[in-house]
Amino acid sequence: MAYFPRLDELAVAANSRGLFEEMLVYCDRENARDLEFANSLDNLWFEFLECTNERRLFITELKGLCPSAKRYKILECLNEDQKQYLIHLLEIRKVILRKYQQVSRKIALIEKIKSL
Repeated sequence: MAYFPRLDELAVAANSRGLFEEMLVYCDRENARDLEFANSLDNLWFEFLECTNERRLFITELKGLCPSAKRYKILECLNEDQKQYLIHLLEIRKVILRKYQQVSRKIALIEKIKSL
């Protein structure tokens, strides 16, 4: 229950038979908002992934050019940037997965409350 911003209101609602339905509606709305936010993050991650693939394609095309010291330095720099970018992408993915897990736990809690 620590996930809900208005915990005091929920406690009052849970102890009142008349407000029980309102509490469930509130929880469902909060879950829907959280799920929408997680889905938006997921869509953003796919856009980042697409950019990463475009960068990888650019690096591959650059490798096909005539060998030179300048090209080698540029490739070295781009490859290092690509590694850092991928690390950041993985960190973003972990945040998204944590958000989905949080929403999933909240939904499971609400379903348990509804079944009481």
